[in-house]
Amino acid sequence: MMHAKHTLLATAIATLVGLPQLACEVACIEDGSGTRCTAKSLKRYDGARPAAQAFNAAPGAPITIDVLYGNVFVTRSASPQVVVEFAPFAYAAYDNQATADQELAQNLRVAAAQQGGITVTVARQGGSNGLGSDVVVRVPDAFTGAINIVNRAGGPLNHFDVKTDFVGNASAISVQNSASMGSCYIQAAPSVKNTTVQCKNVISVFDVSDTVNITNDKRDHEGGTPAITLRMAGASAGGGKVYSASGSIAATFPAAGGYTLAARASRGSVKEGTLPAACSKRERSAGDKDILCGAGPNYDIQAGHAPTGPAREANVDLSFR
Repeated sequence: MMHAKHTLLATAIATLVGLPQLACEVACIEDGSGTRCTAKSLKRYDGARPAAQAFNAAPGAPITIDVLYGNVFVTRSASPQVVVEFAPFAYAAYDNQATADQELAQNLRVAAAQQGGITVTVARQGGSNGLGSDVVVRVPDAFTGAINIVNRAGGPLNHFDVKTDFVGNASAISVQNSASMGSCYIQAAPSVKNTTVQCKNVISVFDVSDTVNITNDKRDHEGGTPAITLRMAGASAGGGKVYSASGSIAATFPAAGGYTLAARASRGSVKEGTLPAACSKRERSAGDKDILCGAGPNYDIQAGHAPTGPAREANVDLSFR
């Protein structure tokens, strides 16, 4: 008896910057003479979009977004409510739309629910690992809770991003993006007093305050773009760590001071420019400096602490405003 089985495989071409991932569906037929496989290029099939769902957010209640596979976008709501939208998709062989449509209808699970906080999920029940959904969450101006995002990258192509361009008056942000080629872009607000971001590609975090813990664990960062860009709106409490496995870190802190920086560049230098009047410098080497801007929290900033492959320059570029 012959048995058919299907597996989704992905191959990233890393030698050319910006080249998209390639993937194929491999169909293998097993019989008495062995196994024969044929490969077909994958195509993204978009499914029907469910109706948007709207929720009244209780003061201080969190939003949790847990996506197995897809992009996550948090933006501004045009109403006083939190609005959730899904854009389902399936990757399948270029000539196999019937299977993609069937799996979208039967195996993809998307949901938004409210019980205290608002929980948004993308999951599967059976089907292939090409099933997923992009998620858009629209946040009202009055939102004051925490935003927690997990992107699990559970599929063959892992280029999916997490992006926020509006968070209302959120109190905290936590982002974990496991997509190997996915970036994290966080435009936040000074109300965000606790920020945690872990991402495997470029990280940009703007206008957060106080406690930050940011990790870019990509070990072969390439190109002139910093692995991490951070702009602090305030730094009067908490402190934290900003680490890149490879690649530079560009960090901006308030010129008014009230904090200390321990900056190290394993394969480069720490560049602090002209220090504000509130700050002084303690230099052990070009790549190991403390910037002392009064009493207050300490921020440990380390660029290129665990690279692999050819040696690449990884600097810490500090600025103040």
